[in-house]
Amino acid sequence: MARKNKQAAPAPQREPPAPASPLARARQALEAGNVRRARQLLSEAAASGPQAERREAQALLARTEPDRVALLTAAAILIVIIVAAWLALRAH
Repeated sequence: MARKNKQAAPAPQREPPAPASPLARARQALEAGNVRRARQLLSEAAASGPQAERREAQALLARTEPDRVALLTAAAILIVIIVAAWLALRAH
């Protein structure tokens, strides 16, 4: 009896299931680089869920806050540029 040379068809790749908790989805969003969405989910997780998850969500929220010093520095530099441009235009 002759054997048939059958190759097994490759199994289709499945995407991992979506995380159920807001904290898990927030971690996934952070890994993907979507900080805005992660902060939304972290706010949701900090408001509800188990106490341990709420504490962790609050800690992650604190770590993902915008740097206020950097924002103020950028705003000050922008104001200096605007004033310098206005003065340069007025001089002519």
